Amino acid sequence: MDFWDFCAPFYDLGAKANKRAYREMLHIVRELVPPDASVLEAAAGTGAISLAVADKASHVLCTDLSDNMLKKAQKKAAKRKASNVIIANRSIYDLGQPDSSYDVVVAAQVLNLLDEPEKAAAELRRIAKSLVILPTPYIKNLRGPGRINIRIFKLLGFSPKFEFDRELFARFLPSVGFNDCKFIQIQGKVPLGIAIWTKT
Repeated sequence: MDFWDFCAPFYDLGAKANKRAYREMLHIVRELVPPDASVLEAAAGTGAISLAVADKASHVLCTDLSDNMLKKAQKKAAKRKASNVIIANRSIYDLGQPDSSYDVVVAAQVLNLLDEPEKAAAELRRIAKSLVILPTPYIKNLRGPGRINIRIFKLLGFSPKFEFDRELFARFLPSVGFNDCKFIQIQGKVPLGIAIWTKT
């Protein structure tokens, strides 16, 4: 069992520990999604973003590689009667959809975890028709309670390949092909940055 399957039962506790910032992130992503847009979420975990936008979107494809995460997402979708959300096991490197097939593509808190972020970034851009939304935690030089939360996750096996603050995130994105992003910053125990890339 890999780390993500192992932590699926308590994954949402991490969001609760950073509740104020996480709720604001969900609200902002929802506001960014146009009415009746088609949405694909890559590396969706337990599907919080997919479900946050479901009643606004025409349909949502919620994807992840962890079956245990997807089982939790499926239970949440059933509980909320989100019939327009499809749950699927897909790799962020190969999402199995045609070019420009989704109006909005969301990949939250994942590019910092990947060995080949440029490959994933290219796949996200390929599938997006209009927008790619990239919420990312700022854990570089974190202080206070947020630092303790991240340390606990690292003890459990959380192993990010990159650690960002605001400046490092802004410098990283062009290196993987996301040029000219707009940014929204969210304060919290673990601050978040939301990068918004528009396809031209």
